[in-house]
Amino acid sequence: MRKLVILKSLIDFVWIVTCIPAIALLAFFTVYMFIEPKALELILNTDKSVVAPFSMVGQLFALLFIALAFVSIYCLYLFRKTLRYFQRVKPFHSDVIANFYKIGYLLTGVGVLTSLLVVIVELVFKGTFKIYLGLSPYLMLLCLGLFFMVLSEVFKIAKVAKEENDLTV
Repeated sequence: MRKLVILKSLIDFVWIVTCIPAIALLAFFTVYMFIEPKALELILNTDKSVVAPFSMVGQLFALLFIALAFVSIYCLYLFRKTLRYFQRVKPFHSDVIANFYKIGYLLTGVGVLTSLLVVIVELVFKGTFKIYLGLSPYLMLLCLGLFFMVLSEVFKIAKVAKEENDLTV
């Protein structure tokens, strides 16, 4: 149980220190990039000469990246919510199973979409076609998403086994 308390404390710390300010900053940046298109250089990591002719396209890509960041923050929120069920010793609650599946589905989507967006941004704004075959954070998000989906299935099977076991006693 001590490990669960440490995990919940770390996740809460990350939520308070990182996610809450990130929500405010991303919301501000979403509006600010339409007011000042030069702000796109922060997200797209390109120089001024490349972003200027494509400012509308750049804003669209930036909006997609911001939306994916919000989805990632939502996944962390669902994980925090799920850990509360574990603290209450309700690991087989239907919300836990649903949250694990939702987290997995969303993280898998974020991993795939971010990988594609990075390749497209490289192609459109830098004029290079690069595919990263090594270890990347997007591949890790994909793996983590699939892991949460498998974990959801395992908990679903365990819930059925627990209910059958409770009925046979």
